[in-house]
Amino acid sequence: MKILTIVRQVHKMDRSSSTIISKSDCDIKLYGYRWFIIIIFGCYCGVNFLQFMQFTIIADIIKKYYNVDTFSVDMSGLVFMAFYILLFIPAGYIVERTSLKTVSIIASGLTALGNCLKLLAISPDRYYVILASQSLCAIAQIFILIIPTKVACTWFGADEVSTACSIGIFGTQIGLAVGSILPTIIVNDSNDLDTIGDGLNTLFLYNAVASIAIFLVVIIFFRSKPPSPPSESQAELVTRIEEEKMSHWAALKGFAKNKDFLIVLCTLGLAFGLWNCFGILVNQMFSYSFPNESNALAGFLTSAAIISGGCFGTVFFGYLLDRTHKFKWISCFALTSNTILSILQAVFMLTSNKIATCIIIPLNGFYSGSMMVIAYEYAAETTYPVPEALGASILNVIIYLIAIIYVVILSLIFDNVSYLAGYIVIVGSLAMGTFPILWISTELKRRNANLKT
Repeated sequence: MKILTIVRQVHKMDRSSSTIISKSDCDIKLYGYRWFIIIIFGCYCGVNFLQFMQFTIIADIIKKYYNVDTFSVDMSGLVFMAFYILLFIPAGYIVERTSLKTVSIIASGLTALGNCLKLLAISPDRYYVILASQSLCAIAQIFILIIPTKVACTWFGADEVSTACSIGIFGTQIGLAVGSILPTIIVNDSNDLDTIGDGLNTLFLYNAVASIAIFLVVIIFFRSKPPSPPSESQAELVTRIEEEKMSHWAALKGFAKNKDFLIVLCTLGLAFGLWNCFGILVNQMFSYSFPNESNALAGFLTSAAIISGGCFGTVFFGYLLDRTHKFKWISCFALTSNTILSILQAVFMLTSNKIATCIIIPLNGFYSGSMMVIAYEYAAETTYPVPEALGASILNVIIYLIAIIYVVILSLIFDNVSYLAGYIVIVGSLAMGTFPILWISTELKRRNANLKT
């Protein structure tokens, strides 16, 4: 009752302290409640993304306990990418035809259901239950990945959108960071399967409690939209949506002819796809370079890289984009830095230089992890007035296709050729993917709409 009273007071303060920005056909207002919305969004994103690397980061332990091969463990992460590619179109349709609250309930509810199902997967002969539970979380993640820019544009002003989007993405990266280090702490390697089983049971219980809690928070406190739009571009979209619904197929045809959007896919999409690939293969790569080290160090470094880029990097670049609007040159700088640092990371890991590797991985993560917010925001700018969710969907499909393809290719190269050849493929791909950004235009369609008076 106390919490409900506080929230009612917040609602009253929002209505009395909302900021009127301008007037068009309807009032343009900013509400203080928008910060509560983006925090809730970040929290339920984080709980979902916590599942993504949970098993691949302790792949050797999972293989021993469930008696499965490396690819089966990789499937616990690849399933997120596969389901997105298969279901992003119907999920995008649902997002555009229903409210943000409905979508949030679906996403957080499926995450909670998947995590509760994991409690039935403690037996060593039930790895199929793990994959089933990961599949439910994967379906939930489709909705989560589609809506960051939609949440930001629906609730935040024109000069806050990139920052708000980065805060939402911040939640996903916190989830990834926790998911890469928590299993290495809770689940200890042992020759006694009962000891491993106890650790997994504890991990699954934490997952279930956290996801149920945030599911209830979403039901009670989340709101679909403010009473008045927060920006001119959002007001214009509201009017357009009321007048007509753009078909998905018409929008997809437009994407195929949109040079700037295609360049975003080929550059930022490639870079972030390779970052996702690293998240799945990190245990395999680290075990080769440092065979005597425990999973804890790999988990710590992965977590540090995710926090560096996914948390600090996304907020930094989101703020920079909002303040300068220099999307092209910021993207060029981030891509170039990412390529150079990836070369250094490859050299240090191949030479088993532990100290240098511990420094370079978080530093590289600052740029690699930041690609997500830069790509989302650039995609929204180049595809406006197409709904943000559709552009984000196509971007995510490309990212995941790239990740799946490179996971398969690099696994084959690592096992059958050499790790040197694998690193050459990674660095060469990043280098070739950087140059096309030079041919992108500087036109920002969403920004131009916001400048209209």
